[in-house]
Amino acid sequence: MSTPVAARHYPPGGDAHGRAVTLKAAVGQLVVAPVEGAALHVPAARLQASPRGFNHSQWALAWAGADGDHLLIVDDAAVGPLRNGLPGLFATGDQARQRAGLHRVFAYGVLILACLALVVGGVWGFDGLVDRVVAHIPASVEAQIGEAVLARTRQDGPFIETGPAAEAVQAIGRRLTRPGETLQFHLVQSPQVNAFAAPGGVVVVYSALLRQAGSADEVAGVLAHEIAHVELRHSLRQLVRSAGLQVIAAALFGDYAGLGQLGAQLGALKFSRDAEREADARGLQRLADAHIDPQGLLRFFETLADTEGMAATMPAVLSTHPATAERIDALKRVLAAHPAEAVTPLAVSWPAVHAALDKTAR
Repeated sequence: MSTPVAARHYPPGGDAHGRAVTLKAAVGQLVVAPVEGAALHVPAARLQASPRGFNHSQWALAWAGADGDHLLIVDDAAVGPLRNGLPGLFATGDQARQRAGLHRVFAYGVLILACLALVVGGVWGFDGLVDRVVAHIPASVEAQIGEAVLARTRQDGPFIETGPAAEAVQAIGRRLTRPGETLQFHLVQSPQVNAFAAPGGVVVVYSALLRQAGSADEVAGVLAHEIAHVELRHSLRQLVRSAGLQVIAAALFGDYAGLGQLGAQLGALKFSRDAEREADARGLQRLADAHIDPQGLLRFFETLADTEGMAATMPAVLSTHPATAERIDALKRVLAAHPAEAVTPLAVSWPAVHAALDKTAR
């Protein structure tokens, strides 16, 4: 039996964050050993291996079990013992990785030459180059960036995954999610009054924001605004714009590792006034579609605006999304221009949310 290899196991209907396991290659099978419980013995013939992640830095090992589809994620740097024990398992994935690499080099080589020629000619300029990069980033890479951001966010504080506060965030998120969308919502225990959304539909809200908010409708307004930034690709554009020419050039060649590493900056990126107005308008429409009171977004920013300009105590959400008087006035005009529609209250007990957060903080 081979040397153990660390991996994460995503069983059917299990934890969305996966479970730590160790893998060993045996004769004709893969042994999946969890920290607790019985090991799984998966015949090699049932396994499929495919490269994934930035620069194919990971492998996805999947198989269909009697209880549904299973997935293992293994770092490419650690997969050597499995390659030695089950060499045939990785052959198809290696061929696909080589073909994809050649295709990316050729396609992005042509693209970068065209980009540089147009930049030199003054046709695009830097912002035009950023727009071209964003236009060519596929949705699968946005999802990978979102995963990298989520991994980095775990360093800001523990995730709250159970209890009234976590359930409230999920309930609000479900109401805001449209059919066919894939959005995931996470609550982080942190003293920062902040929320942000990363490419790929990863939406993060900090516990201090829930404590500051007076109702579920106010939080829904903030999350609808953040989702709009991702829907309109504002987050992705700001990430690319802050990356610099070297990382942008690498992205044009299909190497998105630099963008993934910069993904941790998403919570601190500042949006333009035009982007904020556009996200406000799109967020209000999402609230209306979900039959949630759109006044919640306005009430939340009016409350926080009292602290704007006090740099020492300004909430992070205001430093990255300034709630200026101009922006609040614009929100009021948009709301006044549209007749009030029937709303369905969110099934969330806000006193219970605050009580749970008070208990967590102790």
